[in-house]
Amino acid sequence: MEEIKQHCEKVIQMLRLDYPAQLQYPGSIKKIYDVMLQILSCDELPDVDWVGMVRCFVDETTDYQNPVLFEIDKIAKLSKEK
Repeated sequence: MEEIKQHCEKVIQMLRLDYPAQLQYPGSIKKIYDVMLQILSCDELPDVDWVGMVRCFVDETTDYQNPVLFEIDKIAKLSKEK
């Protein structure tokens, strides 16, 4: 779980740096941010549709190579192992 939380922290940092304005409004970026905060604050993983989350992020940003996507993929893989 600690490794997952480390990846969540990276996602939060990237979102704060690259999308500070979007964190104020509803959308996929805000949703990802909120899920990452939720994971950091608890000891159990919430039920998350990782593929859908990534799809919405790409639809909103049109950035298929964003490092956020790679971190979310790592989180998704680690969550399947739990």
